[in-house]
Amino acid sequence: MAPQVIVFDVNETLLSLDPIAERFVPIFGPDPPLGEWFARLLHGSLLANALDDYRPFGVIAVEALVGVAARRGIELGAQDARTVLAPMSNLVPHPDVLPGMQRLAGWGTRMAALTNGSGEVASAQVENSGLDRFLEAVISVDEVRRFKPDRAPYHHAAEVLGVPIGELMLVAAHDWDCAGAMSAGAQAAFVKRPGASWSLPSEPPQMTVADIAGLATAFGA
Repeated sequence: MAPQVIVFDVNETLLSLDPIAERFVPIFGPDPPLGEWFARLLHGSLLANALDDYRPFGVIAVEALVGVAARRGIELGAQDARTVLAPMSNLVPHPDVLPGMQRLAGWGTRMAALTNGSGEVASAQVENSGLDRFLEAVISVDEVRRFKPDRAPYHHAAEVLGVPIGELMLVAAHDWDCAGAMSAGAQAAFVKRPGASWSLPSEPPQMTVADIAGLATAFGA
């Protein structure tokens, strides 16, 4: 069934984290632990779900960065961590994103974003990156106080967009996000960006693409 609306994950799927990695170098050296930080960030969000202790994603991001530094014997205060992570509001799209979304828009595709980030940061991200002209809504997990891959954010997105959950497709460069969407009854497309792989025991979604341009091609746009 062709989806009525495509809902994109934002960080890493649409926007590159390279500006954050550059901020890590003065602290950690030439091989910054960006992946470890993002994994700790995900761990913190999953723990928040499990303990019913919701905190905004930005708060957990700071906690994760302070923890990664501490594991390396580096003392990094929360305020310094917030300064390092300040570029999150000004991330740039991957080169394929704007052309791919332009093709999808020309095909008449409804598009929105669903992010674990806070509503304020997510709105700034899509406006500063130029994505806002393609997205009819930017939906944050703040609205349900449950992080993806919990089922609640996907059902909430379908409700906001006025479509049955089975006619919503989540597009993400994270296997856990795709798996969460499928568990909720949505469709999913896995974006296999460099370094991304499907590492879960379940099968990946039938639609797996290299980038957003590939997604547009898959839809005939």
